[in-house]
Amino acid sequence: MELVVIGSSSKGNGYVLNGTNEALCIEAGTKLIETKKALGFDLQKVRGCIVTHSHNDHSRYAKEYADSGIRVLALADVLEAKGITRNATAITLGNAYKLGGFVVTPFAVQHDVPCVGYVIQHSECGKVVFITDTFACQYRFKGVNHYLLEANYSDEILEANIAAGRVSGGMRDRLLTSHFELSNTISYLLASDRSALHKVVLIHLSDGNSNEAQFVQQVREAIGKPVYAAKAGMVLQLNASVL
Repeated sequence: MELVVIGSSSKGNGYVLNGTNEALCIEAGTKLIETKKALGFDLQKVRGCIVTHSHNDHSRYAKEYADSGIRVLALADVLEAKGITRNATAITLGNAYKLGGFVVTPFAVQHDVPCVGYVIQHSECGKVVFITDTFACQYRFKGVNHYLLEANYSDEILEANIAAGRVSGGMRDRLLTSHFELSNTISYLLASDRSALHKVVLIHLSDGNSNEAQFVQQVREAIGKPVYAAKAGMVLQLNASVL
């Protein structure tokens, strides 16, 4: 199965798990037309779109997806905020939802608004865990094949930017209660079962408070697995084969 990255930043987040005969959209912070292009304009294979929270860079176009006939799964407050009344399911934490061959299970993460992560399972990609926009996640999962995991900023880069006047000091307080810092990302992975892990994709890197090459290198050295940083246009194979 292919992971297609439509966008992975504060400008807009959108990903597609594109299988042989069916696909799943993750987040709706990018325009539907971009997803159509990624799928060769074959929306018939899309089994649903799962959304993590109400911030526009993750859900701005959720109604556009629903209006096109794609089933949107999200917390009730997201559906209400975006005015979505059809082709939608208000998720309950811990419940599993079947979307064609995909089984998705939402779980709570800590952000500055209600937010979830997802365990995604499919025969073509195995078990994928998606976590974005959080400063803490209490859950650990066994048998994960692929992580799509936030690594938003580094304390070192942020402090240098504050000292240089490139960002305000208030940014520090906001990030501490909203996003994974690089050391949080590494700590989470080190505390997780990695026996079946194929690869990690770092997502939602800050435009100004991250360093893609540094982040990839540090996470790879820490866990000893292939690591990538998501960026628009990237296509990666996420296979379910046994290691």
